[in-house]
Amino acid sequence: MNWTGKTVYITGGSSGIGMETARQLLDRGARVALFARGEKNLAAVAEAFRQRPESPEVFYEVMDVSSWKSVEAAVKKTAQSFGPPDVVLNSAGVGKVGYFETISSENFDKVMAINVSGTRNVAEATLPYLKKKKGTLALVSSSAGFIPVFGYSAYGTSKFAVYALAEILRYEMKRFDVTVCLFCPSEVETPMLEAERLVIPKETRALKDFAGVISVDRAVLSLIQGIEKGTYMIIPGFRTKILYWLRRVVPGPIYRGIADVTAMLGASRK
Repeated sequence: MNWTGKTVYITGGSSGIGMETARQLLDRGARVALFARGEKNLAAVAEAFRQRPESPEVFYEVMDVSSWKSVEAAVKKTAQSFGPPDVVLNSAGVGKVGYFETISSENFDKVMAINVSGTRNVAEATLPYLKKKKGTLALVSSSAGFIPVFGYSAYGTSKFAVYALAEILRYEMKRFDVTVCLFCPSEVETPMLEAERLVIPKETRALKDFAGVISVDRAVLSLIQGIEKGTYMIIPGFRTKILYWLRRVVPGPIYRGIADVTAMLGASRK
């Protein structure tokens, strides 16, 4: 794929994976529209990009992905003012880690509203444009979307749901020549990961240590290369790929037994 002149919509564009994706795509000549809830940070990021020597085309619009009305209005305005998308990346998301009993129903519902309903809302609002342009819809799940992780009753559930939604959309959109990609990274060095480290249970830490942590620029490079190739499931990092295949080929009782022992050893850490 030649990114020059391509119009890319990126939710969660003011930080983390979304912001880094915008940076790397601008390097490749793309036109980028950024969306996020916080207008101050979003405007600052967009302006910083505009100040680059090549004066790239950057647009931004405030969007709360958990609100259908907000998503619908922001996408319509952007399509009219900046142009319809060739590629859409929904990277907006929140995390919540902790023992199940410590996660309130309000916090659980918030994770579902942003990660699951938000993904659904962005897909509905942008797919009519992607059908016309035979474009690409890239959704962000996680390795926690195919591997159950201790302490991720909210986040893991939401990412499993995104995984399922992407599978279904891939089937349904194929006849329209819309490519659906699913990005499933493990831990990526982002502000969300920094916040998680302050509260993560020891058992969760032990289970996640095997996959390791990758830099955001490396993760995003894998994402972009996957989109360019039309790869459905994009899994950055050798260790995470191993975990994916282990989960698929190792019998459930054996896999769960290994996970139980790992969590138990993690709980005994000082």
